[in-house]
Amino acid sequence: MDVFISYEHQSKSIADNICAVLESKGIRCWYAPRDVYGDYATSIVEAIESCKVFVLILNCDSSNSPHVLNEVEIAYQRILKGEIAIVPFKVDAGLLSKAMEYYVKRLHWIDAVSAPLEKAISQLYEQLVPILGIKEQPAAPSAEAQPVNTDRKGVTYYSPDDFVEMQRLQLEDELLFEYEKPLYDKLMFDKEGLDVLDLSVLNPRSTIRRFNRAEVKNVVALSYSDGVIAEGNDLSSEMEGIGFYKFNPAQDSVYDDLPPIMHKAGVEQFDLINLTMAFLDLKNPFKTLNRLKKFLRPGGMMFVRDVDDGVVFAYPDRDKLFEQFKEFYKYDTLSGSRNSARQVFNVMKKLGAKQVKLERCGINTASMDYDHKRLLFKSWFSFIPNDFRQILKEQPNNEKAKEVMNWVDEYYDDLEEEFFGDDFLFNSGYFIYTVLF
Repeated sequence: MDVFISYEHQSKSIADNICAVLESKGIRCWYAPRDVYGDYATSIVEAIESCKVFVLILNCDSSNSPHVLNEVEIAYQRILKGEIAIVPFKVDAGLLSKAMEYYVKRLHWIDAVSAPLEKAISQLYEQLVPILGIKEQPAAPSAEAQPVNTDRKGVTYYSPDDFVEMQRLQLEDELLFEYEKPLYDKLMFDKEGLDVLDLSVLNPRSTIRRFNRAEVKNVVALSYSDGVIAEGNDLSSEMEGIGFYKFNPAQDSVYDDLPPIMHKAGVEQFDLINLTMAFLDLKNPFKTLNRLKKFLRPGGMMFVRDVDDGVVFAYPDRDKLFEQFKEFYKYDTLSGSRNSARQVFNVMKKLGAKQVKLERCGINTASMDYDHKRLLFKSWFSFIPNDFRQILKEQPNNEKAKEVMNWVDEYYDDLEEEFFGDDFLFNSGYFIYTVLF
């Protein structure tokens, strides 16, 4: 079953419309009372636990409904494990209850208030396409297949409207935070009044989670995405010292653009520069960081999390599915430099770092429980189908993208099944460095 539709009974006609449209396009839906067999509560719980997407018809009635909130709570526990996507479908302009706001405030919802219902349902379908892996017909031939992506280039691909990537980033940060927090604690031990620069932010909640702490006085969070900036400033509106600003570190105007932001934030220099998945998206890391280092206080620190496919392995890869999947990385023009993390030590030493410590070289499944393995699988593998789906939308005649998506359609489920085998070991390419100047 693909989609569970949650609603309060006053919105049944809307649920009927959504279900009719989605099922006409081949998406299997479940909603009460149509699909209830046997015990009502048991049927609902089983349906939520087996669906891939939880569509929430959101209004004042559902926001305050104990039954709907119970359903959302069950779905929310699955989203924390990376097993489900929640898509709110907002149908009135009323305020949400505090309980509902807790679950859905950070989620991107479909606006059925200002848009006609028919258009909003079409937008819902478009959002479900990448989540459910629905194969769309290409619009029209235009571009040639992309060559192998081996050269560094500045990448600014992210959009908050890309629900699949937004969810992947949240799951990735959830997984890696437990590895990173002890390192942040160590860097900031016995310090106070720290000024932090967080570069190339794509998940504002993670910035707040990392740096909304007693040792930190100010956080300047930079992003090239207007949507990320708006979300970050909304989330931190009642927090003192945290601000999100528009800034592209790959541009040559660092010296001109950063000082006004620092002045506005009340910061003269930074004690810590945070580079979480930023290094791989820089065309010239040394050039960019050399400029940013001029805003780092003497004795300052850098924290780097990045990726390098050179340490990735899977065993036993009986059918060579993981070996083949890894080959697709180098054709992904949206994912940055995939052999980036190995370069961090060299670049930091050229910048004059006194100590560069490799804290993590890969995150593996050897001692992971099921929930953590689920987070790792979603974090490390889901970007390939989503990226190549985006590439095909822009380049419908891209033969390599077609080849990748055909492979994904045929083998991705087999890849996932093998990943969760009892005798299977996977090492991902996440690297973590701490740097002292």
